[in-house]
Amino acid sequence: MASREKQLMQEFRKHWLSLGVALFSSLGSQGAAADDNATFAEVQPRAITLARAGGEGEGLGEGEGEGEGEGTQSPEQNIKHSDVAYLSRLGLIRGHLLAGFTLYQQGHADMAATHMKHPEDELFTNLEAALQHRNAPPFSEELSALSKAVTKQADMDKVKSAYKNLDEALQAVEARAQPSLRTTLLSIRNLVRTAGEEYAVGVRDGTVVNVHEYQDAWGFTQLARRRLDHLDSEQRATAPRAVARVEQLLADLDSLWPELAPGDTVDGDAARLFGAAARIEIAALDLQ
Repeated sequence: MASREKQLMQEFRKHWLSLGVALFSSLGSQGAAADDNATFAEVQPRAITLARAGGEGEGLGEGEGEGEGEGTQSPEQNIKHSDVAYLSRLGLIRGHLLAGFTLYQQGHADMAATHMKHPEDELFTNLEAALQHRNAPPFSEELSALSKAVTKQADMDKVKSAYKNLDEALQAVEARAQPSLRTTLLSIRNLVRTAGEEYAVGVRDGTVVNVHEYQDAWGFTQLARRRLDHLDSEQRATAPRAVARVEQLLADLDSLWPELAPGDTVDGDAARLFGAAARIEIAALDLQ
């Protein structure tokens, strides 16, 4: 990512406190806190604490401090020991791949190729130790096969087959985490927050200035929804109201992407993603 874009992402992280305070003020006025059986007076102290801290795992970005409050550890240590970090990194990889695969299906082969290269070159870094720690099978061969199929503009059947093989490999890798509902929601929070950072780089004042980051944000948010959709009945029964709340928060974000390959303008604001991430964080941290 270009240095200017990284600088912008850092600026948005610095503004997390102001976004958090504004968000939680709106929670009080809209009565959203009641969704979690708590009054605004009960939620507010926790909310302000989270805003000051930037939430657990501040500075997620792509491959940065993804764990729960483990910012002093190296990225490799975070991903190795934290299931939140591990699932967040896998979600980012999946998000890139989903954006690329969907673009390829829509006939945008050149755009698709940029997303297929990205995970293999950047996000696989520091993941090997985490896979070994969990006795998870590597998936580099499946990742390379999909990347080559897309970059060489293979026929759709071959690309679909490569994507299916990689998807199955990633499912096996994710299954090694065996996360609680709380861990799953925190990984979803990370994906949505990172989507906000990417959207902020991709869209400025309604103008699409970086379509790749705009598309990444879509991919990360779609992966967040899929991760929630794949909860089993036992996990859902743990906190059905929290799950329903997060489902609605994610569904409400769809209008940010009227098209995956848009024109010059879109009616969207990254603040909606940051706000959703904060609300998901509250839902997750209320769980044991």
